[in-house]
This record gives sequence, C-alpha cells and structure tokens, in this order.
Amino acid sequence: MVRKILPIFFFLISSSLFADSNWGSSIQKGFEIAKHDKKFIIVDVFADWCTYCLVLEKEIFPDPEVSKVLDQFVRVRLDGEEFPNLRKKYNIEGYPTILFIDGDGNYVTKISGLATKEDILVVSKRILQEPSLESYLKTELRKNQNSPDIHFRLGLLYFQNKEFEKAELQFTESIQKSKSLPVLKENAHFNLNLVKSIHGPKDSAVKSWKEYLELYPTSTRKTTAKLYYGLTLKDAGESKLAKSILTEIKPQLVSETDKTMCNEALSEIERGF
Repeated sequence: MVRKILPIFFFLISSSLFADSNWGSSIQKGFEIAKHDKKFIIVDVFADWCTYCLVLEKEIFPDPEVSKVLDQFVRVRLDGEEFPNLRKKYNIEGYPTILFIDGDGNYVTKISGLATKEDILVVSKRILQEPSLESYLKTELRKNQNSPDIHFRLGLLYFQNKEFEKAELQFTESIQKSKSLPVLKENAHFNLNLVKSIHGPKDSAVKSWKEYLELYPTSTRKTTAKLYYGLTLKDAGESKLAKSILTEIKPQLVSETDKTMCNEALSEIERGF
C-alpha cells in the first residue's frame, strides 16, 4: 500500500504580542479556535518597516464598521519577516498582505498592498456569506467555470478530506483547463496521481505515474514521482520493475518518510510480499 502521502500542514510559532487584544499572535492557536468555532481566519501579515502596515493597524482595522465585520473571523497578526514558510506557502510577495484561510490552513483569498476600508469590507463580507471553504470555492467556480485554479483548490480540499472520487474529478478538470498554465497543470497531474495511488485500481495509478514521468522529464519532483511509481508497481504485482526503480532512486531520497516507504517496499519485495 502507498502510505503517508496525504498533505502535511506546517505549524508556526507565535510572534510578538500587540496591544490590540482582538488580534492573536499564534497561527497555531488560530487554527484551534477556527476549527472549534467553525470560523475563517484573517491574518494581518506585516513588517516593522512597512508604513502602510501601521495605517491598517492604527486607522483602518479599528474603524467600527471594519472591526465589527472582522470580529466574525479569528484574527491573527504576524510579522512576515519571521515566517518565511508562511510567505512561501501563500505566495506572499509584499506588505501589507491580508490573508484569509480556514481552520486547516487552506487558502481562501488575500488582499495585497494598500487595501482600503472598502476593499476589506467587500472581501470579508463575501467570505462570510459562505459556511465553509468548499461552499466558497463552489460559488467562485459558478462565476468562472473554466478556472483551473479553483478546480485545483477544490481537489486539494477533497484530497485532505479523503473524498477521493471528488478530488480525482477536480484535479482532472484542472489538468484539462490549464493548458496555458504548465506549472498548475503539472501540480494537478501530480496530485491526481497521489489520489490514484491511494484510491482506485493500481493499474491506473501505474499508468498515470508513467505518463507523468514521460510528460515532465525535468520536473523538480521527478525522484518523488519515481518513488510513487515504484510503490504502485509493487502494489500492482510488478515486483521486478518496482525493485529496479526503487533501488535506483533510493540514494536520491531526502525525507525520512520517503526513505522509510522505499525501504519497507524493498524489504517486502525481498520477502515475497
């Protein structure tokens, strides 16, 4: 069986406290509260040297109308310079950035740059109209049925929730609609293969991983793709080819999880499983 390949979510330590008690300083605590209260999270990502960040903090966020709306979110304020993983995960390129996510850390949307009171109110109220991220994305998809990005994000959400048939459908749609977006297309294809490795006929997963390796020979995830190709070959009963591939890529593996999966699979092949 292919194991341990569900998405992994990072946890971030807390930053310095602010005087405004409405804003928390720990994203991990924010996740806990958001899950318990079934709320979305708003993250004010700032930098000490950012002048407009102070305008947001001192003038716009305290505005009674804005504050009333934002009280319906879990509020977190983070110094972006202290959280490079957060900037990378959510593609934050500058300050201020107002980030909206759910209790599992799934991206909803963001406002970058010089956000006005009206910008914040419009986006916040739009999000609050929906009871969940799935509902929000489905509404956005109805507005733009050909959006490969929304299909992809729905696929990730369903994958996380182990709704594999729905995830497969959304990743397939994303692949078909992202012809002019090669990076998104590859990401969708990779995640589709992960779904197939867990759910469905193993022969289909083998075929899909082989196709991926042929389509993206220079992919930065080539070694990982070969690992899963070898694992699915083993699950499909093609032990000889699986052993050859897994032995080849074993020295190239970096993560302990990947090394463990590879070693366990090779051990099972040797024992005739």
